[in-house]
Amino acid sequence: MRALTVVAGLAASLAVFTVGAQAAGSQTIRITSVTVKMVTHDVGPKGASKGDTITYADRLLNAAAQFGKTKGARVGSDSGKLTFTSAHTATFAGKATLPGGTLTLSGAVIGLTNGGLLIPVVGGTGVFDHVTGTLTVGAGDKRVPNTYRLTRTALPVA
Repeated sequence: MRALTVVAGLAASLAVFTVGAQAAGSQTIRITSVTVKMVTHDVGPKGASKGDTITYADRLLNAAAQFGKTKGARVGSDSGKLTFTSAHTATFAGKATLPGGTLTLSGAVIGLTNGGLLIPVVGGTGVFDHVTGTLTVGAGDKRVPNTYRLTRTALPVA
């Protein structure tokens, strides 16, 4: 069950990427994810094992004043599904809705030595078009710190 508790903190929570649509750049964003709903499905054997899933929905809050809003202000929401591929490995698929667009998270989840998790950011829409990067989910249960490291590649000018 410890593995399920750790991954319950998988809050694919994101924040607005402020680089212009045609510009290359990177940004680190720190937010707090608050679990609103979480449903676990344990297919057996009891505890984390291949085929188990966790689906969730989260409220996303500023960890510091940013995006024209104060610390603690709501900046979006997310939902996603973690699927165990073994007792100690999993994949993730999720989406965050934020001012200006969405971000998509998908791929293998990497467990970190501090109890956190690393999840790939594979793209997005709107202000997040052509963005990739990573989400580092801190240790926690219902309120979880998240750090996003996003990069946008320069788009060719038509």
